[in-house]
Parts: sequence; structure tokens; C-alpha cells
Amino acid sequence: MPHPCQAGNFRHYQHKQRGAALMITLVIMVMGAATFLVSSLNNTALQTKRDEISADALAQAKEALISYAASVTLTPSGSKRPGDLPCPDTNNDGLAEPSCGNASGSTGQNLRLGRLPWKTLGLPDLRDSSGERLWYAVSNNFKNNTRTALLNSDTQGTITVFASAGNILYDGGASGTGAVAVIIAPGDILQRTDQSTPQDRSSAGINNPQNYLDIALGEDNANFVDGSPTNGFIQGRIKDNNGNIILNDQLLVITQDNIMRAIQKRVASEVKQCLNEYAKDPQNKGRYPWATKLDPANPVNYTDSSNQLFGRIPDNPFDNTVNDSNDQMNDTWMGNCNINSSSGWWLNWKEVVFYGLSDAYKPVNPLLAPAANACASTGACLSINPPSVTADKKFVVVVAGKKLPGQVRTSNTDKGTLSNYLEAPNNGGATAFAQGAFSAIFNDTVVFP
Repeated sequence: MPHPCQAGNFRHYQHKQRGAALMITLVIMVMGAATFLVSSLNNTALQTKRDEISADALAQAKEALISYAASVTLTPSGSKRPGDLPCPDTNNDGLAEPSCGNASGSTGQNLRLGRLPWKTLGLPDLRDSSGERLWYAVSNNFKNNTRTALLNSDTQGTITVFASAGNILYDGGASGTGAVAVIIAPGDILQRTDQSTPQDRSSAGINNPQNYLDIALGEDNANFVDGSPTNGFIQGRIKDNNGNIILNDQLLVITQDNIMRAIQKRVASEVKQCLNEYAKDPQNKGRYPWATKLDPANPVNYTDSSNQLFGRIPDNPFDNTVNDSNDQMNDTWMGNCNINSSSGWWLNWKEVVFYGLSDAYKPVNPLLAPAANACASTGACLSINPPSVTADKKFVVVVAGKKLPGQVRTSNTDKGTLSNYLEAPNNGGATAFAQGAFSAIFNDTVVFP
């Protein structure tokens, strides 16, 4: 029989052993949790960094596309339009295809879906975080060839885009809120849910969008139907019920609001250039043509009208300008002007562009050059505030943005009513005019000398 002290020591020893084992188990659990946490944090940080790489490439592409649309080379014949976007690159050579109409390519995809034409845009060879080139889709309304009949500030995008949860972000259908273009970072190779093998990005499959773009929630990013509210693009990242990533496409959208301000500025600058060129011609002695008259009772008129200081831009010939200057001023825009009545692009825009002329620089008889201090007299010149309340501007050009709530541009009455195009104070057609940031209640683009 063991000694009582010996039995107590043994039990004490057993208790210490169990305590030590518990401590070791706790240490192992803590270390395991810490390792898992560190690993998880590292993976999250790595994924964040990868997303940033793709986001940066997408942002560069978006900026380049907007710049391209606003800097199109215009000609008097109007064969190109402000707002034209290039066709995608469907053979991976970096160049936009010459046409992207409604036909399908060799792989059956819509020709308005392909890679970003980075060479055409003057970009470096942009890649996403997986080392892949970006993909790109363009709305039928904004593609540069073949062109639709109309492109101006009321033109909407026609591409539908869904959030990763499946709800519509941009509706390319009848609602008129569709995307103008979509840029896509394809991400790593996945196995599409409609295929039995991983995506093939070898030379054999390099131009097939299904080998780069994914499918989820019934939406396939490898194809879209222009103008459809149900067939467009869906934003990633999307996982299945087991937590596996089934769509990793990262999208960046160009909306009408994103692109139209730059396009309107381009249109306004073209008109400004024509006005400045006209006034600089020695025959015109620094003066400008009359504007057109807005008349809600009659169709839109593009004839210059005597004593009309605000209205639309007049078409050639400026008969009333010539008559009121005793046949001394020119009756046409000068040679470098691209807003002639026959210019195809200008026909799209002329309804939404307005012009205000100061009293000091109007046509007069006898034709005299305005005095050096012509704006010194009260009411002689225009003010645009901001930038200043000072009335020192010879003219103002105002390009109307897309229709805002309450604005209608359908009937002759609508088209002859200034408030259906411009916002206060510009819709008064008289100084002081104003410029400002685009908002839900103001989208006029204003330029001046």
C-alpha cells in the first residue's frame, strides 16, 4: 500500500501534467488561429493589391476612350463626329477594327465586343493583374463605324450592366440609362459553368471571349445584345454556393454622364473657333453674325435674324447680317469652320447649341470696328458668372445637355422654347449667363472668348 504522501504527490503530478497539456493545446490553438489570421490577412492584402492593378488599368482605358471621343478630327464634310468611339480589337493586334456593325465575327460574338484597341487609343499595352489585356464593348449609338443617324447630348448608351447580386445598374433597354461602353479586366483562368474544361488561352483560343470572360447568374460576359435590358454584362467577383469563384471579371463602365461633358465642350469649342475666325476676317471688322430667332409657333429656324442677340447658330448665308452691315460683312463661315450646314456631325448638334451676341459686337451700318473699350458702356457686353460678374464678354456659346426632368424636345413648340434646353439663368437668353458643374438640375456647357 503506497504511502499517503506518495499518493498525494502522484495525484498532484497528474494534475500538473493535465494542466501542462491544456496549456500546450491552447498555445497550439492560438498559434493556429494566428497563422490562419495572418494568412487570411495576407491573402486579402494580395487580392486588394491585384484589384488595384486591374482598377488602374481600367481607369487609364476609360480616360483614353473619353479623350478619343472628344478629340475626333472633324472636317467640313462631317464624316466624323464628336463622341465617336473606336470599334473593339477582335484579332488582338491592338488596333480597332475598321467596322463593328451588327454582324458577328468568326467566333460568333457581337463585333462590338473585343479587346481594348490600345494602339488606336495611344496607350501602352495595358494589362490586368493576371497579365491579360483588357476587353471592351461599345454601344451601337457611339461606335464610329457604321454610324447611327444621330449623336448629340440626348444620345444614350444601349448596354445593360448588372451588379454582382444580379440587379440592374444600367439599363440598355427602353429606359435610356444604358452604358456607353464597358471595359473589362478578365482576371485569372476559370472553368466557366457552361464548360467542362478551364478556359483555353492558348493561341488556338486567344480571340474567343469565352476563354477570358465568365458567366454567372445566367449572364454571360462573353456576349451581349445591344439595346437589351436582359442581356448585357455582370460585375464580378461572384462565388457559387460552395464559395468557389465562378466569375472574376472586373468591369468599369463609361456612362452618358461620364463622356458627354467632354463631348459638349468639344462641340462648343468648334463653334467658338468659327465665331473667332469670322470676326478676325478683315471684311467683318471684329463683328459677329446675328443669331437665329426662337419661335414656338414655327419649325426650328436656322436663318440669322436682324437684331437677334440670342438664339441658335445661323446657317449660311447670313443674309440679314449682310444687309444690316450694308453688304460689307461676309455671309458665310470662314474656310476652317466645321459647322457648315452640310456637315453631317453638325446636323446632329445644331438644335442643342445656342449663341449669345453682345450689343457692342453686333452687325451695324456703317460697318465700323468696335472701339478698344467697347465693353465699357453699361449693357454693351455679356457677363458669365462664374467666373465673374464683369460684363466683358463679346459672345457666349451654350450647349444644352441631355433632357432633364420636365424638358421636352418633340414638337415645334417644344423646340422653340428655350427652357426645354437650357437651365436658369441661361434659359432667359440674356446676360448674366452662368456655367457650373453638371448636376440633376443643370447640365449646360458654356464657353466664351
